[in-house]
Amino acid sequence: MSEETNVCFTEEEWYDFVSEYELEILDEVGTPATTGDAQAAIDFIWQTLFLSPWELAYIALPMTVLAFYGLSIYSIFKYIQKRFS
Repeated sequence: MSEETNVCFTEEEWYDFVSEYELEILDEVGTPATTGDAQAAIDFIWQTLFLSPWELAYIALPMTVLAFYGLSIYSIFKYIQKRFS
């Protein structure tokens, strides 16, 4: 039989352990590069393309309502403009 070894940390010891681990990872990998504006825009588009159907519906429904209101106001404006021209 194998023996299980459990280790208990206090909150402060846990944060020290995690920060040391992160420093080791950064030393191995290197510091993360900063993201430029173009790269951020590309990342946003890439993430938007691969949304789940529920996430798309969550975004599409409010956008549809806003578009309907905007087009309604535009058509009323054009109607009034045409009526008084």
